[in-house]
Amino acid sequence: MIEYVRGIIEDIGQDYVVIDFMGIGIKVFVPFSTLKVLPSKGNITKLYTYLQVREDGFQIFGFKTKEELDLFEKLLSVSGVGPKGALSILSVVSIDNFVKAVNAGDYKALTVAPGIGKKTAERIILELKDKLPKEIVFEGDNNFSNEALEALLALGYTKSEAIYALADITCDSVEDAVKQALKKLMK
Repeated sequence: MIEYVRGIIEDIGQDYVVIDFMGIGIKVFVPFSTLKVLPSKGNITKLYTYLQVREDGFQIFGFKTKEELDLFEKLLSVSGVGPKGALSILSVVSIDNFVKAVNAGDYKALTVAPGIGKKTAERIILELKDKLPKEIVFEGDNNFSNEALEALLALGYTKSEAIYALADITCDSVEDAVKQALKKLMK
């Protein structure tokens, strides 16, 4: 419904940001992983969003990358996991660690998230095991991929953001891979 929100950061809370979009302050709930990579107040940012409509109102959840949003939506497809639970998981478990935990059946890695108990973690693993990639890997030259990954990490991106940004990119040089990954991250 609302694909993304781009605007000036007016306020930053513990689990939300307020973005000024054409004079309207939009409160967007975000995981800690997104909160820590946001620019400071007064700067422009773009967040990919999920709109939850309920009887008593609506809430917007935002993510710095499409991959975080995709995982959030997959978590919502699990019976018993709501937006706050999904946000809790994304706040403490990186995307690559989440994929590894689900594929390994490691429910303890998911219970570190507040509000996620053993039964919910086991249900997440059961319902998402076949919906996630077996692992996150780069194709092609491993040294080339590692150099591009290190460059993105040096620019301040998280490892999971950098891995997803570099996935499916085929280039002749590290510089081209980093440029394409940055374009993907800026969308």
